[in-house]
Amino acid sequence: MTANRAWHLLVAILAAIGLGIEYDVTVGGHPGQLAGRTIVFLSFFTILTNALAMTASIGAAIGEGRLHRWAASPGTSTAISVHITVVAVIFQLLLAGLIHLTAIGWWGNMLVHQLVPGLWLVGWIAFAPHGGIDRLAPLRWLIYPLAYTAWVLIHGAITGWYPYPFMDVGKYGARPTAQKMAVIALFFAGLGYAYRWIDGRLAIIRQNRSR
Repeated sequence: MTANRAWHLLVAILAAIGLGIEYDVTVGGHPGQLAGRTIVFLSFFTILTNALAMTASIGAAIGEGRLHRWAASPGTSTAISVHITVVAVIFQLLLAGLIHLTAIGWWGNMLVHQLVPGLWLVGWIAFAPHGGIDRLAPLRWLIYPLAYTAWVLIHGAITGWYPYPFMDVGKYGARPTAQKMAVIALFFAGLGYAYRWIDGRLAIIRQNRSR
């Protein structure tokens, strides 16, 4: 097994463990509410993005087939890098001091917010194919977080529950929440273009080394 495949297998395993712990923490202690708590679990951007990273890591570890081709695309790996970076940064800046964790919850939280994002980014830099990402790609990468935001706002309007405090329209009002979302969207876009530039530079470095 190559270093690339072994690395992504490790990331996939750790992401699966982290997701499993987070699911147990979310669902446990709520008998008879499996469906509702599962929806809660799937309403966190952290969970969805770690699931994306896990799926792409599985594809990279397999080394062939349709899933591998999707995972090996520079656009795919760079987009996930943007999203997983936002997961880590937003948690550290806005959420870290707000969460009270059990012992097992601490491990799950560390995996999905710190270890998996960090290992994914190392793998992106060291192993992922680079180059050829078009100029509009970072704008297309906004579709996922924008669709996620739409889901949260619709679900929150119906249930009164929001997965992240800064998205709580009921508490802060529509305008302040929209302003926060606009700032985060700009962060996504700026990070996307920054990572596209990094991807291009990594492609040049790798090409020069291969000569």
